[in-house]
Amino acid sequence: MNSGRFIVLTLTICMLAACIGCAHTVKFSYDPGVAPAPTLPCPVALSLSKAFTSYEHATSLSFFTDEVHAPFGAALQKYATYVAQSVFGDVQVLDGQPPRSEAKLLLIPRVTSLDLRQISPGSDRTASGALGVQWDFNNPKTGQTLFSVPVQCESSHRAGFFGSKSPEKTLAPVAVGLMTNLTSITIQRFNASKDIQRLSGH
Repeated sequence: MNSGRFIVLTLTICMLAACIGCAHTVKFSYDPGVAPAPTLPCPVALSLSKAFTSYEHATSLSFFTDEVHAPFGAALQKYATYVAQSVFGDVQVLDGQPPRSEAKLLLIPRVTSLDLRQISPGSDRTASGALGVQWDFNNPKTGQTLFSVPVQCESSHRAGFFGSKSPEKTLAPVAVGLMTNLTSITIQRFNASKDIQRLSGH
């Protein structure tokens, strides 16, 4: 084997070896706390699908980025419950049962987009992300969608010059920032919605 082929083979083996174990799980904790007094009090039902409460974001291995798994389901469940209780107060979280007869709206949130961007060449040591959720407001008796409220937010985290640049360390604060921003923006959008005010009797 000539030296050129040996060098190429060695580099290939090294690159393959470097990729072994390059799958990361981004673990983060999000707790919005106790919901404040509702701003538009009225009885509503909240339906959280399994796809929503077990949502996981995954990215594939590439030349510049590692494979990443980020479980968002638990955080999304807390977010949806907190938002509904902060705005409406009297919230029936459905678990297979139909909405109560007094419920004025049936709320169904779903994830429309989620992007987590790792630190990579040209990113200036900054990890970032974007998250979108759409809330459908349905008639609790017929299930018909009356209107929808899309919500979008972004978040970023810049690693220190000597700080860790691993996805576990840099994407966790991005995920927390996304959930925090999403919560704030969603409540603002709900409180400003004329449709919600009209259908909730305000």
